[in-house]
Order: sequence, then C-alpha cells, then structure tokens
Amino acid sequence: MKPTPTILFIDDDPAVLMSVGDRLALEGYQVVKAISGDEALQALKTVTPDLIILDISMPGMTGLAFLKKISRPDGKPRYPVLVFTARANMQPFFGQMEIEGFLAKTSDPNDLLQEVARILGKGRREAPTAAEPGPLKRRRLLIVEDDPQASAKIISFFATAGYETCWVKEPAALVDTVIARHPEVILLKMVLPRTSGLVLASALMTAPEARGIPVVLYDPSGIHQGDRRYPNVSRFVPSGAPEDLLKAVTALLGAGTTLRP
Repeated sequence: MKPTPTILFIDDDPAVLMSVGDRLALEGYQVVKAISGDEALQALKTVTPDLIILDISMPGMTGLAFLKKISRPDGKPRYPVLVFTARANMQPFFGQMEIEGFLAKTSDPNDLLQEVARILGKGRREAPTAAEPGPLKRRRLLIVEDDPQASAKIISFFATAGYETCWVKEPAALVDTVIARHPEVILLKMVLPRTSGLVLASALMTAPEARGIPVVLYDPSGIHQGDRRYPNVSRFVPSGAPEDLLKAVTALLGAGTTLRP
C-alpha cells in the first residue's frame, strides 16, 4: 500500500490555511501547515513533503525567497512546488521556472485539487527496477469537461496512470490551452453548455495549432453516437467512466489515430 502523500502548505492567511488545508485533508492528504517561510523551513527539518503549496506575497520571507532557499545551485527546487497566489499576473514569470504548477487563488477550488492530483500522480509512479526498462515519456492529455467533479475524477484517474493532464472548463479557452500545453490527445465531452463536442472538434480541425492532435469524444449519457465526418475524432466512447476513457486513450496512442467510433 502506498504511503499517504504529505503536503507542506505555506500561506500567511490563517483562513486560507484552515479552509484549503482542511479540504486537502478531506481528500486524504497529510497536510503540514506553515504561516510563514521561516516556519516552513523549520518544518522541513522534520518533514519531507511530496508537494509544497506556496503562497508568494507573505510578510518577512516572501515566497520567492523561500523558493530560492529550497533550490539547488542549478535553480531547481528540491521538492515539487505548486505556486498558489492571488497574484495571477505572475503566471508568465513562474512559467520560466522549474516548478510543477501555478494556480491563482481566484480559481475554482476544484482546480487546486486537480493540480495536486496531477502533480502527486506523476510523483507516485513506482520507479523501474534495474531489470526493467525506464518509463516512456509521459503523455499529455487535455480534458474538456464542464462538470468540475467529473473532471476531478478523470484527472485523478489519468494522473495515477502516469498521464500529465490539464482541464478546460470553458470551451472558449480550448485553442489557447492547446497552444500553451501542446497535448498529444484531447478528451472532449459530447454535450457542453451552449455548444457540443462535435462543434469544438470541427473548430479544432481549422486551428493550425490543433492539426494532427487526435480527439477522443465521449458521452456520459450514452445516448449519442460518433460521427465519421470529423477525421480528427479518432475514438468515440459512449460513457464518462474514467476507466473507459483510459482504455480508449491507451488504445489510441498504441494503435495510431485511425477512426474507430
């Protein structure tokens, strides 16, 4: 049985520490809280976290100063770090740093759980033994799903299977996310608010950034069917069960991109 992941959560706001920390604990994580960078450094003397969730704007030692303290000479942090800050405009800055993720505090609360699952999912994969080949490059998957609870289940399931995942809730952000994350597969829900998966699949065919990226279209209701008019839709799954989606994506990546509704 795998040990419970430990998260070191650093934030100078006691209300955030309590509300977010308790939510993480309810998800089954062991949460160590620190209200400052100095307190977090003391915690690191006795705790080896699987993930550090780090606020940036703190009195005394700032998040950036703390990040420098825990980084090696090459600039890479000694622990996986997820920056969690109210300063959403700093995302481009942290995009140049070797951290695991960045999330604005204004994001949907479920976004944090999904990022944590993604980061810990890849960290908890078992290392190969000397007699086994090393793991293949992790596959990048983009999920388009309007239901936060459903997306959280899918992301957690795929993260445990070794996939790097990202979530798009608003279809309008789909193309921009494709450009930013370069997914190898797009997992696209059939029925979405004010649009449909087929409409988005059609839009992806005309977007240069998305050409050649196969789409797995899925329908949790099970009442719709695939459509061969969209050559980028390589698989159709009449289900929203994460295990069914994983089978489809695995088959797609193992067998090429031939259309098999």
